[in-house]
Amino acid sequence: MTGTGHARYPLRRPPEEAMTELRLADELFLIGHDEYTGKPRANEELLGTGLAGAVLGELLINRRISCSGGKVVVLDQRPWGEVVSDAALGELQRRLGTYVVRAWVEHLRDNAREAVGRRLVAMGMLRREESRGVLSRKGAVRFPGVEPMVCAQPQVRLAYQLERPGVIHPQMATLAALLLALGLEHLLVVTMSRQETREQLTQITASLPAELHALVTGVQAATAALALTVRR
Repeated sequence: MTGTGHARYPLRRPPEEAMTELRLADELFLIGHDEYTGKPRANEELLGTGLAGAVLGELLINRRISCSGGKVVVLDQRPWGEVVSDAALGELQRRLGTYVVRAWVEHLRDNAREAVGRRLVAMGMLRREESRGVLSRKGAVRFPGVEPMVCAQPQVRLAYQLERPGVIHPQMATLAALLLALGLEHLLVVTMSRQETREQLTQITASLPAELHALVTGVQAATAALALTVRR
């Protein structure tokens, strides 16, 4: 069921003062990285897949795009002065034709980690550190937290929500659904078993409005295709 919410997780928009300044991709980035070392807690391509989907999710939640029929359509072409989502929107506009969510996720994911990481650096939450490899010109990039406890807040908030089902707003619901689609539910520190966590995340996913559900389905398809590529 999509579009009307689940009985345990009714979708509501909280009061404006309760909304976090962090965007969807910011929260996924912070959950996907160790707040002290700044190292990714999962495969970088997998994280990039999720972050690309999260950036599209930001555009969708703000009604700058739609995912009607599983295809991405630009609704609002105006730049908002936010570098990451504006760049993604510009890329959507430059490409002729209409593409499914999975295609856009795969197109945007290569630069997603760097783009979202730099946004968090600009916000003063992270530092960017690059170490050069001995045998490779490409260095490893880490994003340690300036205040690690602050960086852990998205994970803490989502874990709290899972263990105390109730009103959930679209951004947090989409964050939960993306973690499930990526198979990264084990990154959440909860008292429940992994199976119980998956069940809770599945219920939240079912509560999503149709277009957000289509977005998550596209991310899940890109994740499955990536897994097949890695196995070969």
